[in-house]
This record gives sequence, structure tokens and C-alpha cells, in this order.
Amino acid sequence: MNACIFAGPTLPPRDEARALAAIWLPPAKHGDVCRAVSLLRPQAIGIVDGYFQWTPSVWHKEILWAIHQGVHVFGAASMGALRAAELAPFGMRGVGRIFNAYRDGVLADCGDETFEDDDEVAVIHGPPESGYIAASEAMVDIRCTLADAERAGVITAVTCTQLVAIAKALYFPERNYESLLARARAAALPGEQLAAFQAWLPAGRVKQKRADALLMLETMRSFLAQGPGPAASRFTFEHTTLWERAFSGIQSATVHDAEETRVLEELRLESSRWSDLQREALRSVVAPAGEISHAPEELARRVADLHEQPTAIEDALAEAARMETVRRLRENIPMTIIEHHILARIRESGEFEHLRARADDKCARIASRQDLPDVGDFSDLKLLELRDWYFSKVLGEDMPDDLDQWLQSAGFANLASFHNAIFAEFVYRQMAGAEPPARAVTGGRVGA
Repeated sequence: MNACIFAGPTLPPRDEARALAAIWLPPAKHGDVCRAVSLLRPQAIGIVDGYFQWTPSVWHKEILWAIHQGVHVFGAASMGALRAAELAPFGMRGVGRIFNAYRDGVLADCGDETFEDDDEVAVIHGPPESGYIAASEAMVDIRCTLADAERAGVITAVTCTQLVAIAKALYFPERNYESLLARARAAALPGEQLAAFQAWLPAGRVKQKRADALLMLETMRSFLAQGPGPAASRFTFEHTTLWERAFSGIQSATVHDAEETRVLEELRLESSRWSDLQREALRSVVAPAGEISHAPEELARRVADLHEQPTAIEDALAEAARMETVRRLRENIPMTIIEHHILARIRESGEFEHLRARADDKCARIASRQDLPDVGDFSDLKLLELRDWYFSKVLGEDMPDDLDQWLQSAGFANLASFHNAIFAEFVYRQMAGAEPPARAVTGGRVGA
């Protein structure tokens, strides 16, 4: 499925729903939809979660621009439901109970209270390295849970209304069932009903945001399986001065800050670790595709073995097609997306701090040297000796036959950036005492 999906706490990275073959991106913020359309060229975009308050939210106009570019944009559950309700007249496709509530102004089966506040879907959650772990409960999920508890006879209609009011009065980062029950007891609500609700809660708790997100995924899968053409915009897109200025800033925005760039460069020099993290990142961005081999001959053998089982043959071919889709998705994912996932992983593991300290030490030591030559002035022979030092002494392996392919897989922009990185590593190892002194640092031969 050629689609990008923005999700965080509603469908965290380890959620089984992420088995869907799509490119999974962090919660959407201002500029992310533009970047996804420009870099990834998806047929469809699905927005579940998005940032707000402390980070500029995904802009309405960038969603309109995506639709104008022919991208089908879906929304559900959280920020996606909000934006879809606002932009449905312009072609954004909303899915689910929460979208319907924002569109209609009332949450079905939960009373006639006006439903319009952003805080109904807001939660506080952890950073990417935590898996966007939710630290509060969405008001909409609390409403749905309390309504189900009333229908189940666990609480009365009066108590349900009182509990909804108490939950709504809580600041959204502080909303959770523990706080709700504590305040309900302090307000002298019926103790027996509160105890019954607390006992019922583990099995009865409603996760409406997740349910809507899953419905959106299924809706997108079914829609794209029909082979639709590009989205048709129902409006004229105005290229205002403000839009052009904002769009230019989005397109030229730095992907990583200077600190992250130095850390990634350190990590690239650890070739095997970089490869492991890259594979993990790919599995996070695009779900694994099963066990069937990509090799045509293996598929042919599998189909031959099933020659008397038409349904099994269809299943095998469908699985092979899904794997091919995943393979193509992975091949087309920009390195910047992979790097974002790698940075989150090494922050979680604690490697980031170690690599940052090493990078800072390296920069300080090299800055103190005024006698270092410019790598751009090295002869071809000397560059060959530098590469030989890196592969044999640092990695302990032979130089790859296809260096260009190796550089691409390692995330180096080009050969020149690779030479600069390994020369800096060579100098650092000499100055830090990791290697015996060598003549190459000031213009001689590279090597021990």
C-alpha cells in the first residue's frame, strides 16, 4: 500500500496494527505533510496523531496542498479526526465515531452534550524513544467508557453525568481514571457505584481512538485496493505570499540539528551497528513482510507444490505481492526518515550520550590542530591508503568491491564526505592514543 501514516500514542510502534504495509511516521506537526508528499510521493496519507500546543500543529493548508497534488488524505481518532472534520468539504476523508462527532457536534450514544473541544482527543505522551507512551487518558475515551458502564448497569445515569463533568474539569495532562475516581470520592459520589466501576474498568475500558484508527487503516486498505486515480480537488488552491514563504521554509528546513548530525556521523563509522539499527528502523517504518522469499524461483516452487489447492495459490501470490510492495516501499524511503528512527532508538538505549561525548571530544581535539591538511588535496593513492586503513584497522574487514553501494547503505552523502569522516577518525585516534602515531596526519603515508 503506497501510503504514509502519521501515528504515535494511539497506535504506538509496537502495536500489532502496524503490520500494515505502509510508511509509518511520527505524529504530524507543521510541515510534515508537505515533506511527506515531496519526499515520499504517497498515493494516500493517513493522519491519526499530531502535535499541538508546544509544537506547531499540522497546517490546514498543507493538507489542502496535498489533496491538490492528487494525494488522498484520510483522518481519524485524534488530530486526524479534527482536521478531517474541518476539511471534509474540501476532500479530506474522515473515518470513525470521533470524526463523526466533530462533524456533527455530538458524540453518538454519549448524550447530547456539544462535542467540539480539541481537548477531547488530547493526551500527554512520552518521546519517540518511549514508544510515545500515553501518560494520560483522552476525554473522548473516558466519555465512551462511562457511557458503556451506564449501559451495563455499573453506574447510574446521574453518576455517569457527574463523572463526565469531573473528568472534563481536569486539565488534559492530568486526566486518568485514578484521578477521576479520587475526585469522585472526594465529591461524595456513591461509593458502591465507584467501587463497581473500578472493578469493571479493566475489562470494560473503551479505547475509541484506537478503534477509529484501526477503522481508518482498513478503510484506506480497501480504498487503495480498488486502484483509484489521483485525488480530485474540489477547490482552487491559492498560492499566496504567506504560503510560498512557509512552503519554502518547510522544504529547506534542516533535517537534523548540528548535534544529531555529529552523532549520526559517529554512528556511521561503526558499520555493523549502523546496519543493525538501519534494519530495525526499516522494520519500524515499514512492517516486515512475512516469510516467503522474494526469489521468483522459490515462489514458483511454492506455487507448484500447491497446484491442487487454488485458494492456497491465491494466498501465496497475494503474500508475494505484499512483500513486493514492502520491498519497493523500503527502497524508496529517504535516508532522513531512517535516521529519525535511528536517533530515537539510540536515545532509548543510551548510546546517544556516549556518541555525543565522543563527537564533542573529537571536534575539540581536531580544532586544536592547525597543521592538518585538507582531505580534498589528497592524491588518489593517499585516499586509497586512507580507505584501506579504515576498513582493515577500524572495521577489520576487506574493502567492499562496490564502494558506492556501501556508502549509500551507510548513509554517507558521497565519497568526499566519507573521506572527511574517516580522516577525522584517523586523526582523533592518533591524538587520543587509540593508535600508534602515524605519518599520514601531516601528509605522509596513512597507516600504523
